[in-house]
Amino acid sequence: MSPFPEYIENDQIWAVADAFRESPLLADCKIPPIDVLYVVDVILRYDVVPIPSMLADLRMDAAIVPGHKIIYMDQDSLTQWERKDSWIEKRLRFTVAHELGHQELHAGYMADVRFANAEEFKSWILAHRQNRRLEVQADEFAGRFLVPPDILRQEYDLYMRRLQFADPSIVTVQGMREYVAGKIAPRFGVNRQVIETRFDHEGIWPAA
Repeated sequence: MSPFPEYIENDQIWAVADAFRESPLLADCKIPPIDVLYVVDVILRYDVVPIPSMLADLRMDAAIVPGHKIIYMDQDSLTQWERKDSWIEKRLRFTVAHELGHQELHAGYMADVRFANAEEFKSWILAHRQNRRLEVQADEFAGRFLVPPDILRQEYDLYMRRLQFADPSIVTVQGMREYVAGKIAPRFGVNRQVIETRFDHEGIWPAA
């Protein structure tokens, strides 16, 4: 394993995320909200392994095992997803997309990682999570993958036309950016903060 992952510009990450979403494999499930569990389980044929207390022990819902088609998932979170718990669904959707980001962006960096047992895996996860470069890159992949910029722009334009028809100056009202992000977020099955980040990174409505 390389001692440190390379720096990847956002436009490179976007190209990887867009290509993954638009690949023939995902042709039937690329429209948001993207069913990431269907993607990893049925399309990519990962072994989905429920782990009791994973969230409590590692403070994460899911983790891809490098070099293997295995994804560990917190057992309670997986159960709540299946019960269509909206809050868990949004969180888990982003987490799994984040893990796919690691697989798509960092496969070479992590290719030689091996574990003798679950404890070694947990230790590796805890150390790996401290690498902010890896984590920021995987977050950027997840956001771009789950929130296609063309659809985001359409949703934004539609909602803003409604607001500005009533009051053209409404965009200057404090908190309006967060409000609009919250209204748009359900279209993509993500939290408001994900949409705010996309507003920033896509140049649609940068924070003041």
